[in-house]
Amino acid sequence: MRWCYQSYDIMQKRLINLLILFNLSILFSFAQENFSEDIFPIDAIDNLSVSERLDSMTEDRPEEEYQEVIYTPRTSTLHIPLDINISFLEKKLNETFSGILYEDNVIEDDSIMVKAEKAKDFKIQYENNVLEYQVPIKFWIKKRFDLGITYTDREIEGAIDLKFKTTINLSKDWKLITKTEIIEYSWIKKPVLKVGFVDLRITPIVDKIIRDNKRDILTTIDKALNEQVPLRTYAQSLWDLVQEPIDISTADYKAWIKTTPIQIYTTPIIGYQGKINTTFGVKCLMEVYLGNTPTFVRKESVLPPLTMYTKTDERFMMNILADVPFTVLDSMARVVMVGQTFGEGKKSVVVDSVEIFGQNDKLIVGLQVIGFINGLIYLECRPYYDQQTFSIRVKDVDYKIKTKNILAKIVNLFYKKGMKRRLEEELVFSLKDEYHLVKEMSRSELFNMEIVPNVKLDGFINDLNADNIFITKMGLKISMNLYGKLKITIE
Repeated sequence: MRWCYQSYDIMQKRLINLLILFNLSILFSFAQENFSEDIFPIDAIDNLSVSERLDSMTEDRPEEEYQEVIYTPRTSTLHIPLDINISFLEKKLNETFSGILYEDNVIEDDSIMVKAEKAKDFKIQYENNVLEYQVPIKFWIKKRFDLGITYTDREIEGAIDLKFKTTINLSKDWKLITKTEIIEYSWIKKPVLKVGFVDLRITPIVDKIIRDNKRDILTTIDKALNEQVPLRTYAQSLWDLVQEPIDISTADYKAWIKTTPIQIYTTPIIGYQGKINTTFGVKCLMEVYLGNTPTFVRKESVLPPLTMYTKTDERFMMNILADVPFTVLDSMARVVMVGQTFGEGKKSVVVDSVEIFGQNDKLIVGLQVIGFINGLIYLECRPYYDQQTFSIRVKDVDYKIKTKNILAKIVNLFYKKGMKRRLEEELVFSLKDEYHLVKEMSRSELFNMEIVPNVKLDGFINDLNADNIFITKMGLKISMNLYGKLKITIE
């Protein structure tokens, strides 16, 4: 009987201890779910001995899972206004039309020789799509008169001020379509026929000669205008330029933008306030490559036909898909988390290493901690773009740990808030440097350059945003938009 009572007594004590342990478990669970992280009494674990600390608190590694990213690139639109200074055009015309403007040295075919020279500088103005210009010409004419069995040659001299107008349009093959007419003309010096020492005024005869040669004169003017404004050459230069890789590297990594144009278009050529204005537009797809210069293959080398629009936006919008590999995210996270201490004194842990990977639409952050506890713990979060700080940040941080040890729940409450706050506040992939770099780049030769002699490109970028973030096997893909202005000036 004594043995039985003793056994019963031992069993009773063990049962009581088991109930106490069970109640403590319920209490800890209730505390984890219901008590504020700020008011949890960390003194509750002050009396734990070193041997009672959790030596291994390693959670099973969450599986990496990635949804198929179906991304349709948004078309980027580059609007590039073109300004042609009329005074520059006037200067170039005067440089081109110097000395002899027209000469016919053969008299046998039509019994006339003609030589026309510029009397003084031309004057031009352009309103809407009509170019008007004044052309002062000094001319010399030799006319052969048939006298039956013989002939005689007579010379005619004079100076005339011709006024023309040219209507300008554009063709689909990037040529100026010009139609030039004579508005009027007036005599600076009335023409005379030299007969010996006598000058005979023959204004009606010369009027007829001008009318007979008007078509040749107007054809010469139209040809000269097309040569002085080689629109196709300018458009081809722009078409080729946008396909060159653009270096946007930083001190930490190399990056390039590659552009594939789809369409090029323009608005009507309009004259206003001393300038000739039009706007070129390019629709294209833009991609970002990390690493060394991408192999350059110009996919679209042939300039497509011209499309005309009546009006376009002044700004351009560049949509690019940027890659941020997990290696870059890991590097950033190490800077933020590794070496950081959470907790106080003996109850603290230090982050030893960091790993980031994806699980569907979330990022998983794995932290290897050492100290009061040793092991791997994982947090999940969602990446988002913060417009105010030009950065990719994380939100909805959720910290979970799977272990049967009751102490882990205490540790969970003890460390959770600090780690969560640290991730939300400091795990930041800043695009501010890239934004300012791109802004600086827009002030560099890329956006401020002479394309061909007397043709200058000016521009700047003034805004950036990200409208989508995708999690892939390689890292983050960020759909970014850059906004700014460009202008080509001919002067």
